[in-house]
Amino acid sequence: MESWKYFEDFEDGFVFHFEVPALTKEEIISFARNYDPQRFHVDAVEAEKTHFGGLVASGFQTQLLCFQPFCRQVLNSSFAVGAPGIDELKWLRPWYPGEKLKGSVQLVKKRKSTSRNDRGYLEFLLQAGVDKSPVFSMLWTVIIMTREGIDPSGD
Repeated sequence: MESWKYFEDFEDGFVFHFEVPALTKEEIISFARNYDPQRFHVDAVEAEKTHFGGLVASGFQTQLLCFQPFCRQVLNSSFAVGAPGIDELKWLRPWYPGEKLKGSVQLVKKRKSTSRNDRGYLEFLLQAGVDKSPVFSMLWTVIIMTREGIDPSGD
C-alpha cells in the first residue's frame, strides 16, 4: 500500500485534469428516465419548447460523470474515508449532446483534524466546461487518513 496516498501526500497546488466524453441523446434519455425524468431530459421534442432549446443532460448525470474520473484515479488509491458533504454545487449552463467536457479538480484547502490526529480534511474544487464555457462546479471536503492513523502492520 506504499503507492496509496495519505493526507500528507496531497500538497498545496495539487490539480487533477480530466475529460468526459460527449454524451449521445440516447445516453441522456436513458439516465434521465431512471433518475431525473423531466421533459427536457427525456423528450427531444418537448425539450425544444423549453428555454434550453433542445435536449440537455441532467445536472446529476453531469455531476456523476465529472466526479467519476477523480474518484477512480485519485480517491480509490488514497486512504479517503468519506466526506461530510458538498459545500457548493452549481450547474452553470446546460450540457448538450455531442459536447465533450474538460475539467479539473484543485486542492483549495488542507487542514489536519483538531480532534483526531489520525485524519485530515481536503477541500477540493471541481470545475468542468466546454471550451471556455463553464458547465459545472462543485466544492466539497474529503476526510482522509494520515500516515499516523494507518497501522502499517495491519493489526
